[in-house]
Amino acid sequence: MSAVCDTPVKGKMLRATKLGVCGDPILGAGGWPVHVTSKGFISVEYAGEVDEGEEIDQKDANGDPLVYEPARRRIKLYNVTVTCGRVDPELYTLFTGMPVVLDEDGNATGLRITSKVNLASAVALELWSGTQLKKCQPGAVQRPRFGYFLLPQIIDGMIGDFTIENGAANFTLTGKAIENAGWGVGPYNVYLRSTGVEPLTDPMGDADLLHMDWTMLPPPAPTCGLTPRPPDGTLAADADDATGMTAEFTATYVPAPPGDEYTVDWGDGTSAAGPAEAASVSHQYPNPGTYLVTVTHTASGAQRFLSFIAPAA
Repeated sequence: MSAVCDTPVKGKMLRATKLGVCGDPILGAGGWPVHVTSKGFISVEYAGEVDEGEEIDQKDANGDPLVYEPARRRIKLYNVTVTCGRVDPELYTLFTGMPVVLDEDGNATGLRITSKVNLASAVALELWSGTQLKKCQPGAVQRPRFGYFLLPQIIDGMIGDFTIENGAANFTLTGKAIENAGWGVGPYNVYLRSTGVEPLTDPMGDADLLHMDWTMLPPPAPTCGLTPRPPDGTLAADADDATGMTAEFTATYVPAPPGDEYTVDWGDGTSAAGPAEAASVSHQYPNPGTYLVTVTHTASGAQRFLSFIAPAA
C-alpha cells in the first residue's frame, strides 16, 4: 500500500455549517445548507482534551506485584480556538448561537452577547490548507492538492477576550469539538476523483472526532455572511455529440434578477455565461480527462462544484 506524504502550509478557507439538535446539517430552501464560508481568520487551533485513564497496580500481602494494568489514554474532545481578523456576524452567531443585530434593511451588522448558556446551537467546521508541493502530481486528476480538516460538531461556542486598541482587533471563537454521527458524509462534495466530485467515502461514526485528508477539490470561494444558494443544474453529455466529448449544463435553479448572473467554468481554461432556468449551455472538450466544472454566482461569489468525464461513457 502506498501513501501520500505532504505538509500542510497556510490556512486557505473555513466553512461553518449550522447543525440541528441531532447533529444533522440544517438545510434551507432547495436543500442548500445554512453555512458561512470565510477566509477572514488568522489561525485555527486544535487542542486535544485527554482522559488519562486509571492505572491499576495491586501488590499482594508480601509486597510483590499481583496485578498491573497500565492506564490507557483517550481523546475526549478537541478544544477549538478560531482567531478571526474580520467580523462576520453570521459566522459568529453560527458558532455561538447568539442573536445577530439587523439594520433597517435586514442586513446582519452586529451581534448581541447574552449571559444565557448555549445548549441548542452547534456547528460543523471544515478547514482547507495549502501544501508544501508547488506542482501537480501524476495521476488521473491533474490539480493542486489541499489539506482538508473536518470537525463534525462544535458545541459551547463562545466569543473570547478581545481588545480595542491602536491596531487591528482580533476576536477568538472557542468551542468543544465532539463526535457527531449525524454529519454522515456531509451535505457537500469535498473530493475530486477520477470518477468525479464526491462527498466523504465513509460517514462520520459515533466515536469520530476529527477527519483529516488530502483532496484535489479546491475550497469554495469566500462570501460575506450566510452563503446564498448559487445556481444549480444538471451536467451530462450532449446527446448530439456521439464522441461523448461535449458537456451540457442545464439550469434547474437561477437566483431572481437583478442578481441572476453567473458563470460556468468548464475546467479547461474556458468559461461561459450561465443559461436561464430550464435553458442549457454546452462545451466541447479538446482532450479526454476528468474536468472540474465550477458554477459561480457573480453577485455573491457563491459556488457549486460539478464534474465531467470526457469522453462520457
